[in-house]
Amino acid sequence: MRKPILMAAAAAAAALVATVDAAAGAEIEREPVRWHMQSGNPHMSPVGDDATARLVRTENGLSYSLQTNGLQPGHAYTVWVVVVNNPGACAANPCAPPEILTNPALGGQVTYGTGHLVGGSGQAGFGGTLRAGAIPNGWLSGVGLTNPLGAEVHLVLNDHGPVLTEYLPEMIQTYRAGCTTASLPAIFPPSAVADGTPGPNTCRLWQVAIFG
Repeated sequence: MRKPILMAAAAAAAALVATVDAAAGAEIEREPVRWHMQSGNPHMSPVGDDATARLVRTENGLSYSLQTNGLQPGHAYTVWVVVVNNPGACAANPCAPPEILTNPALGGQVTYGTGHLVGGSGQAGFGGTLRAGAIPNGWLSGVGLTNPLGAEVHLVLNDHGPVLTEYLPEMIQTYRAGCTTASLPAIFPPSAVADGTPGPNTCRLWQVAIFG
């Protein structure tokens, strides 16, 4: 079942981005997918030539696709979209996660993008959209996407560990389903910690692509 699901997800992502490409005024950006420090690989080093992300911006919102490898076979992954509406207020470039989550001047927000299970190849494609305006399910209350053409955007892959059938579909629809509280970064807000049923696995932020 997993291979058809992955192929369908990748095809849907490609079709989605192709549709947005045709929109008037679309701005298209490409960035390499890099290792997150929690993965245990060299922090922010490229995953490889075949691991790339694409972001399409319009005044109406964002659309993204991410093709990557180096994922753990049989694990569940979710993509989290981090937007920083006012990146000029960041102390670092790119904006650092602690500041995004704690400094209201940045206009930062984190919201669910998409997720699915990864097969034996360790390869996967993800895709989604985020409309300009309110983000009611974001981690930070009251912050929407107000600057789609100028926001800094991070696409973060979260590894939920080996698939646990009793935690599906939550493992591909929430931040922490299936994982222990101890494995979650201490800086994350209570809204993230409460997003999903706790379990025995270790959650790890695995890869990231950043668009400035």
